[in-house]
Amino acid sequence: MSFLFLLGSAISMMTQRGNGAPAGFFLLGSLLLAALSAVWLWRNPSWWLAPRKHYLYLAGGTAVGMTLTALIPFLNGAGPWFILGAAIIVYGHFERLRLLMTVGGAAAFTGLLTMLIHADVWGGALQLLTAALLAFGSNKLHVLRHGRRRESQDSDPGFIGSFEEFDPEEALRP
Repeated sequence: MSFLFLLGSAISMMTQRGNGAPAGFFLLGSLLLAALSAVWLWRNPSWWLAPRKHYLYLAGGTAVGMTLTALIPFLNGAGPWFILGAAIIVYGHFERLRLLMTVGGAAAFTGLLTMLIHADVWGGALQLLTAALLAFGSNKLHVLRHGRRRESQDSDPGFIGSFEEFDPEEALRP
């Protein structure tokens, strides 16, 4: 999603009036990514704390909401962005992960700001911020699931220098 935000922002800044609001590319890309993610999650369920039909309702509601809000002109093109943030909040509620709810809330808030602020460049800056938040959240989820990367060889700090020859008489000299 972070890559879609960055690419959508770049396309918007180049082809539209420069407000950074998501382009139609963002909507199509996120719907395609959502469909692929839904198929992958169906085959490899994560935690599935909620009933499966809840996830199907969330996916369908997100797709319909993103499509309908993309058609509303006064939302400044940020309707799908806001819906995406709301969907992440709901998914975080299903999985009982505050991290997802926080990241979704931040994405929805930046989408709301983009809807309200029609100034040039602010939309692009908010998209960069959202991309960074999504990347940070996905990294934290990866760390929660797989743990931190450990050193290849754990060593004791007292081990350093133990291979050196020690001369007791040299230690007594001033």
